[in-house]
Amino acid sequence: MTTDDTQPPRIVGGGINTGESEQPVVVTQMLGIDSSGPVREEALRARFLSFDPLFDSDSTLTAHELVLRGRIAPADAQLELQQMDEDMLLTGLYSLTQGGLGELPLLVRISASVLFSDIPQQLNHRKLIWRVDIDSEQHLARALALQDAGLSFCPTFGRDKPVVHDSLSAWRYLACDADDTPPTVPARLIVEGVRHANTQVNWPEHAWFKGSFFSGDTQPADSALEQAAQLDLLAIALRQSTDTLVQFFRLNPSMAPRLLAIANSQVGGLSRPAESAAHALVMLGPQRASRVAALLALAGTHPTEASRHYAVTALTRALFMGKITRLGAPAESAAAAFETGLLSIAPHALSVPVETLIRRLGLSATSARALSAHPSHEGAMLQLAHACENNDAETLAAFAQRLDIPLHQISVSYLDALIAASALDAALH
Repeated sequence: MTTDDTQPPRIVGGGINTGESEQPVVVTQMLGIDSSGPVREEALRARFLSFDPLFDSDSTLTAHELVLRGRIAPADAQLELQQMDEDMLLTGLYSLTQGGLGELPLLVRISASVLFSDIPQQLNHRKLIWRVDIDSEQHLARALALQDAGLSFCPTFGRDKPVVHDSLSAWRYLACDADDTPPTVPARLIVEGVRHANTQVNWPEHAWFKGSFFSGDTQPADSALEQAAQLDLLAIALRQSTDTLVQFFRLNPSMAPRLLAIANSQVGGLSRPAESAAHALVMLGPQRASRVAALLALAGTHPTEASRHYAVTALTRALFMGKITRLGAPAESAAAAFETGLLSIAPHALSVPVETLIRRLGLSATSARALSAHPSHEGAMLQLAHACENNDAETLAAFAQRLDIPLHQISVSYLDALIAASALDAALH
């Protein structure tokens, strides 16, 4: 890895220490990744893609749906955040198509706006089936034209989709909800939300099914209580002393093993293993203890693929924003930039509105402005992190010029942050 620091590079705090007097760097090879290999970025991106299975009536695997692990944006999020998810998903799909998609069909959900781009035709593959909501005659005409050109589409069937109702005979695939009345059509029906055997029997034998009845997906009954504990931990981690953190884990012993796992990983950066959560917090010191506890708060005691993705994304942004501050980007401090990056994912990870998060955590004006999309230096760097996540070359070039930081330094800083943060994923398994 190259570095522009004038002093010899020194690894500190597993990459999460942003003391103003230190110049941390990340060792690119620490995860055994070849720093010169051209597929490094694709391999890292692939970590955030999942293949949700679809089954036939005999419970035989018949297809997959490509999903971004732990969506950044909820269904009702602002358009910009939804666009981030879609861009990341399509970027990952592009990497997959370069190496071949395998033998099973692959469903990919896209927004109607993508219909009017060149993306479906550029990524066209005989195994690809594009999932899309068709809500207007314009959407219908475009999808049918692309289907005539050899692409495969699967619109969503439902009472609120009159355009689809009027064109049922045109489709080879049709997505339905398990609670709907099955339409009588020649199309292959893709039935989502199947939770019970008596639901499945209502559908034709040639349908494909997706849901917990087949895949065993479950939602913990005590998830609300766990999220409340995570929010409490995040508030303590950011604003209270190490002694208060130690007391928290004494009162919540079930969370201690996961904290110890993170602290003893490369992320914690301890010189020797800690023996207990209290021991780890003392050895980490106030700053790193706070950040390790905050990462646990984002991931939860029993991390899922989604929560692991949230935590890794948060750490990536935090490391990147701290580094960019040192390279000359304006910010209150590297620590303030780090905190903004770390908290940027918290509303989604903890399912709380930004306004509630600001009040509950007692955030500084700096963090509050950045997280609530008010103009600020930290908010601008968060936008830069988003541009890196989406490989948005035009935005990256504009930021590089505005910040007077060479574009290659921005790219290297982000990739280093991504590689360093990926060490957290192992600690969360």
